[in-house]
Amino acid sequence: MAQLSRADLQTFHQTYFRPDNLVLSIAGRITPDLAAEMVQRVFGDWAIPETTLPQLEVPAIKTNPQTATTARPTQQSVIMLGYLASAVYDPDYLALKLLSTYLGNGLSSRLFVELREKRGLAYDVSAFYPTRLDESQFVVYIGTAPENTEIATEGLRTEIERLVAAPLSENELQIAKNKLLGQYALGKQTNGQLAQIYGWYEILGLGLEFDTLFQTAIAQVTPEQAHGAACRYLDREPYLSVIGPDLKNE
Repeated sequence: MAQLSRADLQTFHQTYFRPDNLVLSIAGRITPDLAAEMVQRVFGDWAIPETTLPQLEVPAIKTNPQTATTARPTQQSVIMLGYLASAVYDPDYLALKLLSTYLGNGLSSRLFVELREKRGLAYDVSAFYPTRLDESQFVVYIGTAPENTEIATEGLRTEIERLVAAPLSENELQIAKNKLLGQYALGKQTNGQLAQIYGWYEILGLGLEFDTLFQTAIAQVTPEQAHGAACRYLDREPYLSVIGPDLKNE
């Protein structure tokens, strides 16, 4: 990153920011004809370059789990466990979304209840699994007191291992579904949110219909499917990152 120059950014922009590589997403009280007229007025003179649009070549990610410990003069330790996870087109995508929700979404999530409420280890604890066209990452993290770094790390590992050891119950999975779909609906309250999510689906090549397909398919995920995804992606050594004070020097 430090070697990236202004000229590099200009070249990238000139290569890929072009009208035949663009998605425009418009949401609101507007007719298709008026929307098309506005787009034509603003972008109508933007010509497609004669050069062929090059395809981005992204090297495949090779799994190489490792531990990175970074000493910082902070008041807490931040610990992350990360696993390479599936792309949005993979059959395990929906199951992993539900597992991430179950583990780390909200005050009733597994990580919050077990590591913060019951054991008092966490200032902050959660999980995330972003939607990606290519391989994504499934991450759990916790912020804890420096003296609890080791035990908090083991706590995160234990909760991941529990997902691999046995499937969620029907009730546990249903709670995760309700939470995920409820928050999904809340994320589509404004025109800006609608434009963002529909544009994102178009960029990914999923199309607007994915909005309905996603909600229907989430409701159909079974405990067995969720457990299978956990075994395929989480039953392995994770990447581990720890940032905090250098406890060895205390």
